[in-house]
This record gives sequence, structure tokens and C-alpha cells, in this order.
Amino acid sequence: MWNCSKLTTAALASVMISSATTSEFFRRSTVDAFQTTNSRVTTFVARPPLLSAGRSSPFAQHTSIYSTSSSDEDVTIAVKASELNPDLSDEERTVIDVFRKCGPSVAYVTSVMNRPAATSTRGRRGRDDEKSEKRNGKDSKPSGASLGSGSGFIVESDGYLVTNYHVIQRAYQMNDNIKRYNKQVDELISNSTKVFGGSKFMSSLTNRTTEKLKLPDTVNGRERASVYVRVNSSTKYKECRIVDVRPDLDLAVLKIISATKDAGEELSNEGDETYTPVQYGSSSNLLVGQRLIAIGNPFGLDQTVTSGVVSALNREVTGVAGNIIRNCIQTDAAINPGNSGGPLLNSKGDLVGVNTMIITTSGSNAGIGFAIPGDKVREATKEIISKDRVVTYQRKAQGWLGAEIARNDLAAILRKKMGQRIIEGVFVSAVKPDSPAKDVDMKPLKLTEEGTVIVGDRIVAVGGKVVNTKEDLEEDMRSRVEGEQVSITVEDADGNRRVLYVKLMPKPY
Repeated sequence: MWNCSKLTTAALASVMISSATTSEFFRRSTVDAFQTTNSRVTTFVARPPLLSAGRSSPFAQHTSIYSTSSSDEDVTIAVKASELNPDLSDEERTVIDVFRKCGPSVAYVTSVMNRPAATSTRGRRGRDDEKSEKRNGKDSKPSGASLGSGSGFIVESDGYLVTNYHVIQRAYQMNDNIKRYNKQVDELISNSTKVFGGSKFMSSLTNRTTEKLKLPDTVNGRERASVYVRVNSSTKYKECRIVDVRPDLDLAVLKIISATKDAGEELSNEGDETYTPVQYGSSSNLLVGQRLIAIGNPFGLDQTVTSGVVSALNREVTGVAGNIIRNCIQTDAAINPGNSGGPLLNSKGDLVGVNTMIITTSGSNAGIGFAIPGDKVREATKEIISKDRVVTYQRKAQGWLGAEIARNDLAAILRKKMGQRIIEGVFVSAVKPDSPAKDVDMKPLKLTEEGTVIVGDRIVAVGGKVVNTKEDLEEDMRSRVEGEQVSITVEDADGNRRVLYVKLMPKPY
């Protein structure tokens, strides 16, 4: 018999089951419902009772909704989260959907100064407590003096993350300063050897001097400062390396250290994992008043979501490097200490900015927050990751054409002015010197002294594949490598087409 205490759960299940079936479903089945924080759907698991010989399953006639291969297997029914509560407004459903889509990609970022391994009784007790925590399914916070924390998000499925530079600034500077100091010591000793000769006495003296002057750059096999992340509210902290930083954009790229060390890969105790990256949107198309959603870890409270609107565009803020960051997004979405480095998303869940700073008199949110424009973040991040894959993993560099493409809004204006029904193709706005595009004489737009734009070449196809937007070309180029020969079809302002055979180069950094 059906347990009355489960009527509420069963009522939820009835959203997906016809009224004629519901009574039979209540009478003959037990239903468990569960909903995970980061899932987009709620799953109902129906466990049919054992059937006597000759009796058919009450689920057999509803296989379009749920099915089971045998009477003792679980039946899984997927229901969209928005269908569970019909009273939700469209705005509420948008925020919920964006959070469930992008929440698994957001990380808590923290950095610590590593300490030598403890040898005292207290230190052993601490390690025993840490082992006990891990046995209980918990991961203790990385030991060492805290150097700062904030938010970040996955941008590549193999574990590359983006955060603010100021979130990991102290850790980066500590490691970098030690490396630079030790390098200067090596140069000083090398110059002294050249001046005073390489006798046995001088060799012994320089060795002793080096030992005295140089600072240890590792502690317990790690750098003096380490960065860790917790992705998607995970209980496990994963160590990262700092791939590169862009202080002028208050931007840093991290890489979760993988498990193997084959073919130049990195070494870690963690298993290889695939992560869900945040998808990029366009920050140049934002409008004042447009809905925005921020996800981060304010005051260490991970997976916190807030929403607001675009309060203003094209703001100028002073970055940590002292330079002016232009075209920043101002928002009233609640941003607090700890949100730095987290994603700012549009209503589709696409990245349009990286939260970086607030204006406040109290230290907490005052409704005035700023984010680095997503277009700049995307450009810098792609360059850093591409270079890192070449250097670290010995992969071929991404192919580079050396042609800049006009933005889609400018292209639309040019098409209209030309008075032609042009659908395909992207306008070449500039050609870099000493580039493959320059070698094949690709013609860019020209601006006369009178302010008139002279149209040059328009790329209409790459490798026989039609190109309609700037994003189409960028996506195609990301799949190309240096040395690859590509056929590019271009069309000039008179409608004449020609095919250019281009050998791509590695992008100069």
C-alpha cells in the first residue's frame, strides 16, 4: 500500500504522468524523488513491485514517458526544474537556469604560503586529523599562511581557469621574486668567475657563496606559494599552477595539475578529469538595463548567485597595475569581497565579463560593481592557453593568418552601404605585416582623408566552407595549426572572386 507520507513526492511525479495512470502509479509503486544542487532536472526513480505471472506492468503502456527492461529495475523520469514550480516568474526561471548551467564551472580560488613539514607532536597530531578528515570524505583546507582568496571559472575542459590577477597576486609575486633573485645571484657568481678565473679555490668559493645567497624556491617539493581551487562546491582542493598573468587586465590564467607525467604532462595525486567550461558571449553587444547574473564566493560562501542589470557601459577603472582598464561594465548585481574573478553572465548563461572591483564606503556591496569586458578576457585567455599548450605540451602552435576582421555590426553597415544583397563573407579590416595574409596580397579596408571607407577583400570561404560571421572564421582558425596550407576564397568590392593558397604561421607572441 502507498505510504501517505510520500504523497507530496508523488504529487511532483504526477507532473509527467497522465491522470489515468497516477492512481495505478500510487497503488503499485514506491517513488523516491531527489534534486541535486547543480542539476538542471529533477529525477524521479520509480521502483515497480514484483509482478505475479501473467500480470502486465502498469508502466508498459507509458514507455514514451518512462520505461524499464525488467520489473525489478529502476525507472528514471526526467523533469525540467522549471516544471516543478509553475508559480515561478520568467525572470526567476532565467536565473535558476543560468545558475544550474554555469554553477558547475565556478571555482573557489585560494593561495597559501607553504610551510616546512612539521616534526613536532602537535604537527603529527595535525596530520592525523587531516587523514581522519579525508577518511570522512572531507578535504582539509591547504595548510600554510593564507595569501588571499576569491573566485574563478573553467574556460577549457582540460582544466584551465580564469580569475583576477589580484586574487593570486601575492602568491605569484612571491614565487616570481624568488626566481628573479636567484637568477641575479647566478649571474653575479657567473660574472665573478669570469673576472677572477675558474681555479679550484674560486670554484669552491663560488659554490659556498651561492649556497649562502640563494633562497630555497621550493618547500616540501612545492613552490614557496601554491594556488588551490575547489570546483563546483567540491570538497576536494586541487592544486593549480599559474600559467600566466595580465596585470593590465587584472587577469590570471590557472591550470589544474593533472595526474600523469607522460609526454610532457604534469604530475599530481589527483585523477584526470574533464570539466564543464563557461561559454563566451559578447560584451560589445550589451545594452544598459540588460539582465546580468553573477556567481562567486563572497566571504568564502561558495556558489552564491546574485542578479542585477547593466547599470552603465564603457566605464574606466584603475587596475592593480595602475593602468586604466577601458570599456568596463558597471552593474548593480551584488558583488562583495570574494566575488573577484567570478563570471558575470547574460540571461543565456554566456560570459560577458569578469567581476573585478566595487566602489564602497563600507567594504561591502553598495550596488556599484565593475567587470572586465568579456571580449578582452576571451582574446587574452585564448592567447595565453594556446601558448602554454605549445610550450608545456609540445603541441603545434595554432595557425595564424594575420588578417583582422571587421566586427559584425560594422559588416552589416558596409553591406547596407554597398547596396548589394551580400549574405556570406566577412570584411578584412587590417592585414598584419610579415603575415600569411600579407604574402598573398589580401586587401583590407581603407579609410581616406575625407572619411570614406574603401572596401577591400571579403573572405567568403575557408577550405571550401562558407564563412558568414567573424565567429565562424575564428572557430575555423582555432582548428588549424602552423604549417597547414589552407585555401581561402575572397571577393573584392566588384564581386570578383579568387582563391588564395595560404601557409599558416605560428602566431607571434
